[in-house]
Amino acid sequence: MIGTKIISGVDASREEKLGPKTGNRVVAARLYYSAKDDDELPVKVKNAAGEMYQNPEFMNNGKHSLIVYNHGYGSYMEANNKLCCELAASGYIVVSVGHAYEASSLLLEDGAVIKLDNSIKSRQISPRVKGMLSAFQLKKTTGTSEEMYAVFNLFQQKYCSFMNERLPEWAADVHFIVKKLKEDYSNYIDFEKGIGITGHSFGGNLAYYMCMYYDEYVCGVNIDGAIFGDYTGQTMKKPFLQICNPGNVSVVSKALMDTNAPTEFAIFEGITHLGFTDMKFYVRSKMMMGKMPAQEMSDRLIGLHMKFFERYL
Repeated sequence: MIGTKIISGVDASREEKLGPKTGNRVVAARLYYSAKDDDELPVKVKNAAGEMYQNPEFMNNGKHSLIVYNHGYGSYMEANNKLCCELAASGYIVVSVGHAYEASSLLLEDGAVIKLDNSIKSRQISPRVKGMLSAFQLKKTTGTSEEMYAVFNLFQQKYCSFMNERLPEWAADVHFIVKKLKEDYSNYIDFEKGIGITGHSFGGNLAYYMCMYYDEYVCGVNIDGAIFGDYTGQTMKKPFLQICNPGNVSVVSKALMDTNAPTEFAIFEGITHLGFTDMKFYVRSKMMMGKMPAQEMSDRLIGLHMKFFERYL
């Protein structure tokens, strides 16, 4: 069975820049792992697309590779809960990192909850009206990967300075959680193999960023995330899987450029940006989620992750 627990802490090296802007940065994460299955089952976590149980003991069957997941901007740690559960069931330990004030709701280890800082909505693209109109035009961009990225790069430089500033902060959140895992769970996690990383939307973008800049992250997956960041003069040296819907091809084209490592690319027809998350199982609107059946989307998403991490992690 799959066990889960919340881990959290305060990063004393960083002051919080969002929310009330007081104190140090708080970071939390949900851990997924293979657990001991006994007669007295622990509490089942409710409202989850994947089945998991709260705080059971780890199964003592050696060390396992670690996969880091990051949610989309304004989303939450369990947004791709089914994917995380299935990866854990196949033998990985998975940690889904939450980002304070940038998640819709962030549960801490002591039960406290940090809510979204609503002011960030107007800061993601600024100025808002011109930026949104420009973002809409991006979906119409065609050409080579280089040509599409040139258009997107101009857009992000002009309208997305806030999002680019958040990338190193999210990276620091991940580093903080991985450090805690090394301190507390080294008996269960094999860090010598390196770490795999995946995520949806801005979290998928973070996967690209981490693979580009940090040796410890040896392969990554971006689920439909526009690739923000300055990568001038940089070459991707890690295997990378880019997944997207047809409308986002122009904003993910960077993944196909400037690489000397295996790069895989998958387009999901009949899906929207939010349709890549577990919301697909609960929200029936085809306009919001796309016409692809939820189980088909999930099976394909999980299958691509399984094959990719089997090859490179």
